[in-house]
Amino acid sequence: MQLWDIDAGPNQSIKGRFQRDANGHEVWVLSLKRAWQFMEKQWVEVDDVEVYDDPLFLGEPGFSSMVADHDFPVLKRNTDVIIYGKARSYANRPVKHHQCRLLIDGHIDKTLDVIGPRQWVSHGGSITVSTPQAFIVQDVDYCHALGGDHRNRLGCGIAQSNQELLSCAVPSVFYSSQDWQANTDKVEVAGFGPLPPFFSERLSYAGTYDETWFEERRPLLPLDFDVKFYQCAPKDQQCKSFLNGGERVMVSGFSHDDVLSFRIPSEQYQAVARFGEDERTVDMKLYTLWINTEKMRIEATYTAAFPCQGQEHTLVSSKVLPVVEVLL
Repeated sequence: MQLWDIDAGPNQSIKGRFQRDANGHEVWVLSLKRAWQFMEKQWVEVDDVEVYDDPLFLGEPGFSSMVADHDFPVLKRNTDVIIYGKARSYANRPVKHHQCRLLIDGHIDKTLDVIGPRQWVSHGGSITVSTPQAFIVQDVDYCHALGGDHRNRLGCGIAQSNQELLSCAVPSVFYSSQDWQANTDKVEVAGFGPLPPFFSERLSYAGTYDETWFEERRPLLPLDFDVKFYQCAPKDQQCKSFLNGGERVMVSGFSHDDVLSFRIPSEQYQAVARFGEDERTVDMKLYTLWINTEKMRIEATYTAAFPCQGQEHTLVSSKVLPVVEVLL
């Protein structure tokens, strides 16, 4: 049962949760989420929006690709942009190679190559891959990217022996000009989805859990914990700063018919929390932009954090207010 009030306005889905920072101090995290659906050739705001308490996975957590992270990070330094979808050929024409692209003016321009299904070919003690088969729709989550080691233990293409490799699928999602090769250290893990905490690109920021931490620091986070751990997007899908509104987003290669184009709303928000008689106001930043090309849907999550160690029991209410620009 929730013991504090959260005031939500029309088309606002707002939720709050107490989190702990790296030093174990209480932080009240408040998130507002808005969503738009592409219907009849236009984006329409909808109100069936869920603020996620926990990460979403395609299947069993930890053994399948993440769809979305939870919506209560203690801190982010810039906007994460996530895509959940599948590669779709233009006009439903079978293709052996395809490209998917994410473009945000001034922030992100990322293109990945998607290759049709292939098989391993073993000859003379070495292994290569066959020519690709044509496809119309193909998965592009991390299970289909290069993996099998600490970088991506959900993926395929890395194994301890040829026999083990032959029992795996052939990866099909790569950065441009890359493909599977025997020396997999030269091949990057490619994808548009969120990075699970156990992928090395994100795990490297979690800190060192050694004997010193065990004896002197636990259960707190390690002293070398980096707040970059809270960023769930790959590095090349993290904006240079927070998106402020007006930026154009374009996504291609995920639809048979259209290039999805969307402009970030210009509205800004402030979160207000009252702890006893103490009322505090914090600017909300666009922490996460989530693009679901399967449902032609975009969700924007704005978040604010209130450090409140020793005051958490006095929380009375929270609300979100639009920032009204004053014209002089």
